[in-house]
This record gives sequence, C-alpha cells and structure tokens, in this order.
Amino acid sequence: MLVPSSASLLACLLIPAFASTSPDGVVQAIDKAQQDREERLNGYTVTEHYTIRNSRFAAPAEMTVSITYVKGAGKKYHVISRSGPSFLQTHVLDRLLSEQEQLSRGEKRAKILVTSANYQIKLIGKENLNGRLCDVVELNPRTKSPHLLKGKAWVDSASQLLLRIEGKPTASLSFLAGRPSVVRDYAEVDGFSLAEKSHAVSESFLLGKTDLTIEYTGYRVNGSGTN
Repeated sequence: MLVPSSASLLACLLIPAFASTSPDGVVQAIDKAQQDREERLNGYTVTEHYTIRNSRFAAPAEMTVSITYVKGAGKKYHVISRSGPSFLQTHVLDRLLSEQEQLSRGEKRAKILVTSANYQIKLIGKENLNGRLCDVVELNPRTKSPHLLKGKAWVDSASQLLLRIEGKPTASLSFLAGRPSVVRDYAEVDGFSLAEKSHAVSESFLLGKTDLTIEYTGYRVNGSGTN
C-alpha cells in the first residue's frame, strides 16, 4: 500500500519564521512547510521497487517502476520489470499504482497532505531519530480515510523536514485486507523531504499475512530554488 499513497502522505520543509518548540508553533510550521512544498515542487522522477510477500504464496511478487511527477498533472508510471505471482501483481501492485496516480493530483492530493486541515496535530515530545533531534507529533485524521494515518510523525526540530510517519489508516484500503501498520521514512533531496522507504504489514483470516515494502531511489527533482 501505500499509504497513503504513497504518494500521498508526504513531507515538510524548513520555514525558519515558524520554527518553534511550542505546540502551536510546531503545527504552524508543518502547515507552512507543506504549503511551501506544494508551491515549490514542480516535479521529479524516481525509481520505485515494490516487494510484496503473502503467507499464501511461496514466492514474493516484485515490480520496478519509473515514476514521473509533474505539478498539477500528477504522477505517471512506467513498469520496468515484474516477477512473481500474477494474483499479487494484479490485485495488489497494479491497483496500488493506479490509486497512487489518482491521488497525486487536484483535490484528492490536497486531502491527503499532512496538515491541520486533514489532521488534528498535537506535539507530544522530542526524540532523536538517526542522530537528528525531532519534534514528535500525534496525528489524528479529521475524517475516516484509507489514505490518512492515525499515528505519529517525526519532524526535524531545526529544519522542519519530515523524517518519519507511522500508524494505521482509519479505513480499509482497497488493495490490502484490513488496516495495515505503516512506517514510511523520508530523505532530504535538494531541500525537499521525499519518501525513501515504506513498509506496510496487514493480516486477515482469508488472505493471511501480507508484507509490502517500497524503496525509492534515483530522485531527480525539479523545484524552484533547486538545480
């Protein structure tokens, strides 16, 4: 899955005037950073590698995809290679790609951003994550959605870059049974926080355990203020 589509729950930037350790300051910084990101990120290309394992199948299904995102137009994908059970390819991976494409543009995109319009955001503490001091915030979706996570996010206290988000969607996904546990890590690329790795695990009586991993490599970013 991805969450939030993948494309979907995506990242925050440095806005010094809003950087604050106060609860209200952190929420304002997240909102302003997301607004700035949407304005400045004109597009990017990335290679995504999907691996899905299910307890009902002996072998995993894998897919490598080239993604092109253009502001306003959304995502387009091209499948480079695929292998493994056709059921997992068709019923999970192909549906996931189609859904991410739809969620990457217009009003649907706006409704999955990590902002106070979509979430009740509450500062709950500070933690070190991979050597970086972070503000940890609690996320509670304002509406039930398969693309909004109830959980936590880690935001770099100095730069306001989103480093990690984890939780469960508040409604079932169309391509995975139940509500999976999701962890997504982000990397800084040309001043933008972009997905680096996503991991989702779900389990149901009929389909058993499903483990989905997405790895993102080779970003080329087109953004104002970047090369």
